[in-house]
Amino acid sequence: MLTAEQITNILESEYLLETAPSIDEKTEFTHISYNSNDVRANTLLFIKGYFKPEYLDEAIAKGVTAIVALDSFVHATSLPTWSVNDNLAAMSVLSMAFYDYPQNKLALIGITGTKGKTSSAYMAYEILKVATGNKVALSSTLMSITGPKPENQRRAHLTTPESLDLFMWMREAVDNGMTHMVMEVSSQAFKMERVYGLRYNVGIFLNISPDHVGENEHPTFQDYIEHKMMLFDHSEQIVLNTDSQHFSELIEHAAAAVPRDGLWLYGQYDEEDNRADVSFETVAANLQGSKFMVREENQQAGRLRIGGQYALDIPGDFNESNATAVAIATRLVGADTEAIKEGLAVVQIPGRMQMMTSKMHGTIYVDYAHNYASISALLQFVRKNETVDQLRIVVGAPGNKGVSRRPGIGQAINEGADVAYLTADDPQYEDPAAIADEIQAQITADTVVVKREMDRTKAIEQAIREAGPNDVVVLAAKGLDEYQKIKGVDTPYENDWVVAQRVVAELEN
Repeated sequence: MLTAEQITNILESEYLLETAPSIDEKTEFTHISYNSNDVRANTLLFIKGYFKPEYLDEAIAKGVTAIVALDSFVHATSLPTWSVNDNLAAMSVLSMAFYDYPQNKLALIGITGTKGKTSSAYMAYEILKVATGNKVALSSTLMSITGPKPENQRRAHLTTPESLDLFMWMREAVDNGMTHMVMEVSSQAFKMERVYGLRYNVGIFLNISPDHVGENEHPTFQDYIEHKMMLFDHSEQIVLNTDSQHFSELIEHAAAAVPRDGLWLYGQYDEEDNRADVSFETVAANLQGSKFMVREENQQAGRLRIGGQYALDIPGDFNESNATAVAIATRLVGADTEAIKEGLAVVQIPGRMQMMTSKMHGTIYVDYAHNYASISALLQFVRKNETVDQLRIVVGAPGNKGVSRRPGIGQAINEGADVAYLTADDPQYEDPAAIADEIQAQITADTVVVKREMDRTKAIEQAIREAGPNDVVVLAAKGLDEYQKIKGVDTPYENDWVVAQRVVAELEN
């Protein structure tokens, strides 16, 4: 619950208030919303994004009694209105107050990076499940989990949810007895102020490479990296990858944000040039997982007491890097070494590096890899660990977002694949064939065969049917998504894993 007086005071204290309505200070609001369809009696409605004034009529009839809006919207209604200079920041600070600041009762780990956020979040989640007796919540690209019961698990629609939803789920997590929470934090979360006013006990910065530049996202790469680095400014301690691109810029910002004993550097072991506090090195690896050694390289790292050998139940040296970051972060919020070992040994990420084999049509991987960095790493990993006659990839790119990643997808194919099946991947309002043209423009190697089929199901069927017994087929980007975003509608889709399973069963039966 919030009173009118509390709303005014909070907005004034955050320098967000332009004008307050003439309303009884004791007026109570027992529900808050940013969706005119989610309204009940005594609702405070936040006006965000594109909102037609006529939508208010129906919302008022359902129980909206006041709104928070930018000054430009105020003239559209006679409702009591708090006029603010930043409606998204206002929604965040009022939402955390409405739900009684649940973040203060949770040990928070925030994870950002161009690739690896979801895998790392699930690793941290599994470790902390062991360490806390299953008292950890999760906010990821795939799922929001606020407790142990099925009704506490939801499919996610944003990497980081809207601030109102985030604080509502945090409150639900606290009420369910959760003591820790792991969050993916996207650059858009900072740009759109979904985490405005939130601080993390530990922030993990995995890596950075060009992505999310284009319409409706970041205008430039510099804007992208600056919003990523905002995690540094909102974390008590920072875990940073020394192997990341743009490390000099990252370390400069991180070092200004926290003292040195709150900055934890990790990276791949390098005997000649090791800047890391904690390093990792592969001991053994195959297509099912790996064993790797973690070393504490200095006195600061020795305080962690996490050195030793670990087993990871998902493949790829890039996942060993993520696991090392997570080991540091979870240790900083109370996990012991045994919990870290147990969590990493059993972790599975839905739709990440899922593998099936067929009798006559090779090995099929399903993965959410969706940009140059992740697709390139995946293809290189397969080349390194498989005997491959032909490496085939089925891939597309989303419409109306991430335009900058399309050439990178083509470049990754050019460097690592033998056959590419270009297809649809959430085309939205764009023509998937035109998107495929942008990807194909970067595939210049004579050794790469390009095929085009805009029906994703048919493209997967074709790729698997044409694969030989020693081929590998990579189904990239969609993972377990059960829809295609087409013209603003989430259109039902089996998902890549289900399609692959069905095709293999048909071929083998």
